[in-house]
Amino acid sequence: MMKKTIFLLLVLMPLCAMAQQLLSDKNMYWTNGDVFFVLSKHEIRADMYVGMGGTLNEGGTFFGLQNTGNSYKLVETNYGLSNDSETYMYGQTLFFDKKNITANLKTIKGKRYLLFYEKGKLLDVYHEENETTNYGKQNGLYGLEESLIRKIFLAGEYIDSKGGLVTFAVNEQKVHGLRGGWKEYVIDAPRNFPLNNIRLDETTTYEVNHEDDGLMLTEYYTGEEDFEEWKQTGNTIKLYHVLPNRMQGTAGKTSRFDFASKEVLYSSILGGFTKKELRLMRNEIYARHGYRFSSPDMNEYFSQCPWYSPRGDNNAATAELTEVEKINVQLIKKMEKTPQY
Repeated sequence: MMKKTIFLLLVLMPLCAMAQQLLSDKNMYWTNGDVFFVLSKHEIRADMYVGMGGTLNEGGTFFGLQNTGNSYKLVETNYGLSNDSETYMYGQTLFFDKKNITANLKTIKGKRYLLFYEKGKLLDVYHEENETTNYGKQNGLYGLEESLIRKIFLAGEYIDSKGGLVTFAVNEQKVHGLRGGWKEYVIDAPRNFPLNNIRLDETTTYEVNHEDDGLMLTEYYTGEEDFEEWKQTGNTIKLYHVLPNRMQGTAGKTSRFDFASKEVLYSSILGGFTKKELRLMRNEIYARHGYRFSSPDMNEYFSQCPWYSPRGDNNAATAELTEVEKINVQLIKKMEKTPQY
């Protein structure tokens, strides 16, 4: 009996030690930029953790993570509660109908990520964030979503229909050239949910959408308090991407998609880009390492980038990708295959 007990302890101790890695300071939460969850210990099972959360405007995210020794398995869970408990829940709603999902915990430059895989292919990445940055999990997520809209979705240099330069800054909610010089804009957030809308005055907001060649701004009159009563004015503004060799650096960027090599991306914000943009974004990661493209359109585009220096060995270029870039390539590929509505 003693030998069996010792054997069980030897097996369970490393499992528990690894599972403990998922828990951190109580002020932390995990998010893909849209959905967030908080992890806690299962009340009964030592090898399982429970995730609960939702989005900025609703809850409903619930799942279990079971330690398998070298990774975690997404499982259904009842949180150890009986069926007649008022708080009883069962199932998993992080990926709904998906099966055989595994998760790996990875730390890059001091920040932790949970990478979820389906049959060996990256499904999504959840970033660990600190709620105290913006005073609470939901407020923290609110601030995060605003920053992603500013620095990923909007930031860049564009040309309007009259040939004028319009610049959305990376580090500030400011735009130059849309209405004269630098002006601050507000990201509309009806019902505390940030939208891809920028407001320059009290009665006008612009819905911003990505197109293959730039941005389309659709003007709305917002005199009514209820955002469902906002009305299109019929005015639109088309902004075209500045050619790579014409960029002036006014936005604080070195290239159109330089962010894809700097930090692990959030899948939520990638959904706002077109398929063509996502393909270009993914290939810019390779281009930064001198990858020589065989497709004419990629070769033509990157040959206009002053920083691009093609080399003879594509294998060597690929081998130089950083850990961040490798994850982003997988995540962008996944988003390229995701239906857009």
